[in-house]
Amino acid sequence: MKGARELGASDAEQADGTAKEVSDRERLGARLRRLRHLQKLTIEQVGEGTGLSMSFLSMLERGQADISLSRFTRLADFYNIAASELLLEGDRGAGPTVVSPDELQLIDRGAGVTYRLLSSERYGVQVMLVTFEPGASFRDVLAHKGRDLGWVATGEVVLLYGDKEYTIGERQFVEYEGTQPHAFRNDGETSAEMIAFVNAPYW
Repeated sequence: MKGARELGASDAEQADGTAKEVSDRERLGARLRRLRHLQKLTIEQVGEGTGLSMSFLSMLERGQADISLSRFTRLADFYNIAASELLLEGDRGAGPTVVSPDELQLIDRGAGVTYRLLSSERYGVQVMLVTFEPGASFRDVLAHKGRDLGWVATGEVVLLYGDKEYTIGERQFVEYEGTQPHAFRNDGETSAEMIAFVNAPYW
């Protein structure tokens, strides 16, 4: 047909790029909609909490709108989730991840205190194995967004929370707001181990 032309490589690449952008928007929109439903929120409530318009949020959840970095950050903060979690490709069904002890990331929290990261922030939570040698304590006091949870596997630890102290015994569980200044120490004569969970990744 006169005037018709073959689809060139550049046209195909452009089409593929456009399709990927649409797919990425739809994936992000589905993730945001799922988060909102899980937290039993209306679009109006999300709008009030983020300062974003309901029309924009509605289009975003349907994959029909692009989002700036500042707006993206506002939504991540509102849902109390790591920004990287909103960008996941949705590969959770790929199978379990097995990590050897020597592959765990180590974090120094003070002499005699060892943090081993058992998970990354990709699912919106960090899990850590914390080991306290006898007499060891945090080098400094922590304060961060989100909630902290801890389960003492062996031994006993003392939680300094605000201006109070709480003793957490073996097999006991503790939960508290991470925004309050807090630290741990081990006053015992044996080592203590605690599994800690942070729902707003800190490291």
